[in-house]
Amino acid sequence: MLTIYGRANSSNVRKVLWFAGETGLSYERLDYGRGYAATDSPDYLALNPNGLVPTLVDGKTVIWESNAILRYLATKYAPASWLPQDADLRAITEQWMDWQLTTIAPGMAPLFLGGHLGLPPMNDPERIAQGHAMSTQAMTILANQVDKTGAYVAGSEITVADCAIGMYVHRWFALDIERNSLPALEAYYGRLSERAPFCEFIKDAGV
Repeated sequence: MLTIYGRANSSNVRKVLWFAGETGLSYERLDYGRGYAATDSPDYLALNPNGLVPTLVDGKTVIWESNAILRYLATKYAPASWLPQDADLRAITEQWMDWQLTTIAPGMAPLFLGGHLGLPPMNDPERIAQGHAMSTQAMTILANQVDKTGAYVAGSEITVADCAIGMYVHRWFALDIERNSLPALEAYYGRLSERAPFCEFIKDAGV
């Protein structure tokens, strides 16, 4: 049995839960993180020295970092289409997963933590404005990509790159912010919203 440590309202945990739902993985989830069991306890830090969620335990194997967890689960338990074995397709898939970490997440953090939750220091107006500008640019890049593929981030089939990025596309549309018109991105969000696991763990699970 797989064990996922992390509160169900964490964006990084929700990415993993969505993928597990898509692929029919059985798991136990334990509530850790803000408002739940402490992630700075000695027992938890022995699993994940960063004190963050999620952490995956699979027998003797312990994995942290949500995108690394997605790669691990896709490689070990899912059909190959989720993380293609072809070197070119795999590189494109992983490229967009890394882009989520380096480009989407930094801009979205002040919008959610500061603008939505009001948590300092992210709630500084200048920081929120910068986050909005960064997010607008990132979502424009993403819109151009899904317009080019006509379907999903890495191509015609859904992959773990969509699980990494889809959470933040949902947040972009769910937050009370100004948005430029990006029809291709709206169509992409619509395609994701047709998937029951996406709705269960992402769209219907809050911002």
